[in-house]
Amino acid sequence: MPVAPKGMHNIFLADGSTTNANEIAITNAMMHYAKKHRKDFSSLQVLGFEHGSHGQSVATLSCSDKAVNRHNLPTYNWPIAPWPKLKYPLSAHEEANNAEESRCLEETRKLLEQAKANGTDVAAVIIEPVSSYKTMQATPMFFKQLRKMTKELGVTFIVDETRTGFGQTGKMWAHEHWYLQDYNGGVPDIVTFGGKAGISGMFSTREHRVDSTCSAFTQVVDMVKLINYGIVWKEIQHKQLLGMVNDTSTFLKIELGHVARDRGDNLVSNIRGSGTFLGFDVENEKSADSI
Repeated sequence: MPVAPKGMHNIFLADGSTTNANEIAITNAMMHYAKKHRKDFSSLQVLGFEHGSHGQSVATLSCSDKAVNRHNLPTYNWPIAPWPKLKYPLSAHEEANNAEESRCLEETRKLLEQAKANGTDVAAVIIEPVSSYKTMQATPMFFKQLRKMTKELGVTFIVDETRTGFGQTGKMWAHEHWYLQDYNGGVPDIVTFGGKAGISGMFSTREHRVDSTCSAFTQVVDMVKLINYGIVWKEIQHKQLLGMVNDTSTFLKIELGHVARDRGDNLVSNIRGSGTFLGFDVENEKSADSI
């Protein structure tokens, strides 16, 4: 719990896989919504975003970008909202980027309202701070507005940090870059973790804690991995590794910017990201290559 994101008071450990961490979060959110609104569990949906990749189970693929379903597994017909296509550097395209984020937020609201009108409520919204597919990013204001929207509509807000958490972006948790606590929406309802953390699971607010009496949830506590997690965290603090990640990331982005400026042929463009989660576009690819 000392490493828990601000506002998170409960933790539930999974079996170590990122897929299962997100699966538990999704299931918990749907059960929470069904109980609160007296809805049939089978009629609920989870909204995801383009470029999202949350796992390889039926549920996690259903709220991920279709491109990550490489084996064409059958999935639920859940809504996928557009991810903002920003222009970089952000400071030079502020007006265009604000308009693009507003468009995506409006489309997201329409999807949420449309689902409810059709009798299939969206129980949760799941999003990555930086999409692991194509390394796409949005501004803090986009996430703040999204948090505000989910709060207004009573939809669980899940932040998938299975790839961005544990210091990958220069902060222990990538959503700390948004400073949600300073905004009307507050903190996320659920934050999942995994990957380089060595263990996986979810943090949650008290309201969204897992019902330990429910047979659908089985907590897996691997003491060896848990102790290793604590040791690594202490090393991160003792050696101030997050500061080193930020310094190295800043240097690399500056050097990539020099390449983009000096070549002048769009070999490298749209340099983005934080910490070790950096991405850029290359001349002969329509998609983004990530580092």
